[in-house]
Amino acid sequence: MIIPFYLFKRFLLGLFVSIIVLVSIETFFSFTAEIKYLDQGNYNLIAVLKYTILNIPKSIDIMYPYAVLIGAMLSLGAMASDMEFVSMQSAGISVTKIISIILVQVFLFSCIFYYISDSVIPKYSSKAEKKKNIALNKKIIFHHNGVWFKDKSTFIKIDEIYADSNFRGITMYDYDENDELKSVKYVKEAYADNNKWLLKNVTEISLNVSPVIKKEYAEQVLNNFIDKNLISIKTNKSHNISLQEVTNNISYLEKNNLDSSIQRKIFWEKIFRPISTVLMLFLAMPFIFGKLRSTNTSKRIVIGIFIGIAFFIISSILPNIGMLIGLTPFINILLPHVVFAITGKYLYEYQLEAGLR
Repeated sequence: MIIPFYLFKRFLLGLFVSIIVLVSIETFFSFTAEIKYLDQGNYNLIAVLKYTILNIPKSIDIMYPYAVLIGAMLSLGAMASDMEFVSMQSAGISVTKIISIILVQVFLFSCIFYYISDSVIPKYSSKAEKKKNIALNKKIIFHHNGVWFKDKSTFIKIDEIYADSNFRGITMYDYDENDELKSVKYVKEAYADNNKWLLKNVTEISLNVSPVIKKEYAEQVLNNFIDKNLISIKTNKSHNISLQEVTNNISYLEKNNLDSSIQRKIFWEKIFRPISTVLMLFLAMPFIFGKLRSTNTSKRIVIGIFIGIAFFIISSILPNIGMLIGLTPFINILLPHVVFAITGKYLYEYQLEAGLR
């Protein structure tokens, strides 16, 4: 019991130091990146500071796996240099058991961390982005050909979406049960206010009657217009939505016969995050446990860190490639983990032959 507690204490110390350094660097660069928007619209220095502070939880979440890797490697490296692992081995504790203890501790700690971050980060990140976009009057989405949505039997094209529930250039094509175009509605601007919609400069053309009827309205107030779930699915970044929200999005999309592959990919990415963090550390750890008396400890630590970071980058890229070739989201996320787990096992066995025991 003493050894696991001691290892966990050393791990936490390394993690704490690493995350402070990494988050400080990330926050500094985030702040300097926002300076270029200073004094555009209402985006003043106070707004920049608020945006930066509200994004600190997201920075911690982004930097956490790297902090785990670097902190653990440095802590273990210091222990190896001080011959602490030699002492543990002489007491009958194998290197395999030491690695197992550390990996289990990191996995459990990561599960708790990601559970907490999943409930905290979306709230603050969304708030930060919304405040920034409102201050800049920035378009969240703008495409020359518009952004398309499908809501039941209606196809919707929106040219511009703003942060303050403001939509411009809306065209709605409504089909009947026989898939025949029933009506077309053009809306210049639409504002969402709680459960009400204010529409301006509306033109509605009914095509299922003879003669065709065209109606124009300067303003319309409606209870239902565009389902906000569709907008949030399209505009929210994966860091800004919780696991529960992703689950709701998948259910909503599948209920409306819409493609849910991107949301399912986000779901499995969130589920696998603790495993990814542990696997990244597992890939790098064998480099600590070579010949402990070797003078190349620092070199092995650096190599281990680079291998772990390479894993995290590659495992982020491969799922997107898998999406392009048609693999299911679960396989997309699982496959890189399996490949790197086998690679980690090979590295571990290689180090055993090099004198790990």
